[in-house]
Amino acid sequence: MRRLFLILLCCGTLLTGCATRPTDPEELKIYEANNDPLEPMNRTIFGFNMAADTYVLEPAVKTYRFVLPSPVRQGINNFFSNLKQPLYLANALMQGDGTAAGTIVKRFAANTFWGFFGLFDTASHMNIPVVKRDFGETLAVWGVENGGPYLVLPLIGPSNVRDTVGMGVDSVLTPVDWLLYHERGLIYARQSIDAFRTRDNVNDLMETLRKSSTDFYATLRSMSQQNRKKEIDTLLGKTHEEEAPAYDFAFPDDEFEEEE
Repeated sequence: MRRLFLILLCCGTLLTGCATRPTDPEELKIYEANNDPLEPMNRTIFGFNMAADTYVLEPAVKTYRFVLPSPVRQGINNFFSNLKQPLYLANALMQGDGTAAGTIVKRFAANTFWGFFGLFDTASHMNIPVVKRDFGETLAVWGVENGGPYLVLPLIGPSNVRDTVGMGVDSVLTPVDWLLYHERGLIYARQSIDAFRTRDNVNDLMETLRKSSTDFYATLRSMSQQNRKKEIDTLLGKTHEEEAPAYDFAFPDDEFEEEE
């Protein structure tokens, strides 16, 4: 519900942050390539997100890394990654992808039963690949291939209209929250820990991009848009080698990387 509220709050301000469409042909070409007609609003939200990240999340992540050794953080990451498998399964089934659904079931079973409820990633040692599916991708499979304008969501980050709707649906479909329906405090705690460990996973990438980018906002916009397009095109069988994204990065979510 917290994520859904933030999504609705952002959508409610869309009409207040529109950028003026340029008339110059060259500027218009850049404007259309960026797909960011709401840039003034998005930059404002981005600034808020960066302030929250700098003064709250980043210091907390550094403390988290200092207090908990890498194996403990790996176990936490594995556990919360495993909790997402039923959601991935639901989306794979809605996408009509039986192969992906079967892989997700095998991975969930291996990590739940032999990985002590997901604390250990037994599935990877059994060479069962990671398959992630979300409702934004489901909408693309159903025909909504155009994600719409770029959006920056409060405390969530880069998205677009289609994927924002997808996140709202995924937040409702999360099976573990059904089990905790009458324990709202536990739901909020799960969501907070999940968001926190996700921020921990992107910590090194964020620091690198901040140091190397002259316009951090534009860099994240390009990287997130191109990587999302790559994911959707791969799912739809439209990936072409000559169209490889300029920013060939993945946004780590469930992948935990040990710091050196």
